[in-house]
Amino acid sequence: MNDDGPAQSAIKGKRLIAAAWQSTAVFLLVLLAGVVRLDLFGVAVVIVSVVMFGLGVLLLAIAFALGIRRSRAEEISVAGLFLLQGSSPPVVRKVLITSVLAQLTAALVASGLRIYTEIAFAILAPTFVFGLASVWAGRYGSFPPRTSDSV
Repeated sequence: MNDDGPAQSAIKGKRLIAAAWQSTAVFLLVLLAGVVRLDLFGVAVVIVSVVMFGLGVLLLAIAFALGIRRSRAEEISVAGLFLLQGSSPPVVRKVLITSVLAQLTAALVASGLRIYTEIAFAILAPTFVFGLASVWAGRYGSFPPRTSDSV
């Protein structure tokens, strides 16, 4: 029997949160390899970054659709849906936003170290984790109920 305690079992969307950290680890490894050995891993950085960007755009579209669907009964805010502001428990917001910031910081630093190279594509990759966070809010976020039917 698995007893993670009430705090662990109450967290919804654990797979999305795990995917955020796993993608961050993979991205950081590929990015580090690209910075150290541009000749060998430059193309890998481009491929990983473009794939993560494409998936991120798809996830953002899904999150937007989830927000539209939920907006019939709940007051969905842009900050709540895309930035987890007030719609997620602090631990979830901290983990997902930290993952976004870690990827963004690494991408900017690496792009600065290897300016005018394939590493510049790395700035596209954090879109994936941003999309994961938005899908989390769209599926599991808590928003206040609508107060009136008029908009």
